[in-house]
Amino acid sequence: MLRNQDVKLDPADEEFIERVGRFFEGDAAPRTSGRLLGLLLLEPEELSIDDIAERLRVSRASVSTNARHLETLGIVERVSRLGDRRDFYHIAPDVEHTLLRHRMNRLAAVEMLLEAGTATPAARDERVRGRLSVLARMHGCAAAALRGCCGGER
Repeated sequence: MLRNQDVKLDPADEEFIERVGRFFEGDAAPRTSGRLLGLLLLEPEELSIDDIAERLRVSRASVSTNARHLETLGIVERVSRLGDRRDFYHIAPDVEHTLLRHRMNRLAAVEMLLEAGTATPAARDERVRGRLSVLARMHGCAAAALRGCCGGER
């Protein structure tokens, strides 16, 4: 576990942070956003932009941009401290539901896209229509399963 006064990360923590970054990158999101999330997941306290930049070895501007991105998604939350003008970030409350809702919405969007594909001229071919239908059902089933995890939220 990290502490605010620690500057150097444990190698296992660094590896986790990098893995989260690469995972985010695989979803076409900025790697730095994923690394920032990975760092904050391991941190029990909020961190300033300076703290984050130093630990991730990136610029303050990059931290600021990526923190705002994650804040917009509802994954991190910006907080302030009395008497301190700096912004601090920590994992947002209810982040697990936020992430599940985001994934559920993406799956539902892919389902709708694939269903629309079944109305194309190419889908007159039974093989194409069948492929699109199976993939649409699979994504719909996965979205429904996540809806159950989120308490039926849409």
